[in-house]
Amino acid sequence: MKRGGILNPAICSLLAELGHTDELLIVDAAYPLPGDAHVIDLTLTPGIPRLLDVLRAVAEELVIDAIAVPFEIKDHSPRLFQEILKCVGEVDVDEIPYHEFKEQSLDVKGIIRTAEFSPYASVRIVAGSAY
Repeated sequence: MKRGGILNPAICSLLAELGHTDELLIVDAAYPLPGDAHVIDLTLTPGIPRLLDVLRAVAEELVIDAIAVPFEIKDHSPRLFQEILKCVGEVDVDEIPYHEFKEQSLDVKGIIRTAEFSPYASVRIVAGSAY
């Protein structure tokens, strides 16, 4: 048994498969999931787990090069937006209109759906390199 970190085997496997510049999507409960996507659904009850819980855990184990968020999150969920920035640290942040965000996210390596109920609560992560 793992001692700590992410215990979910599907998430551990997905993170291990990511290479430099591969993309991972962490989304809210209402995000429209593509039919052919590799989805890990963590929804339990509204708000459990929250997007920030999952993002913090992923950020502890993954080198993050950059992120993209829907532009609308700043107006509709400003506190969440600030917490996302704290979680990922000093990385490039691309703010994209929501309809473009969804289009650009169709080819991500995997999607982790949370039970977040905040508007526009989605983050696309670009994996970095450890060297």
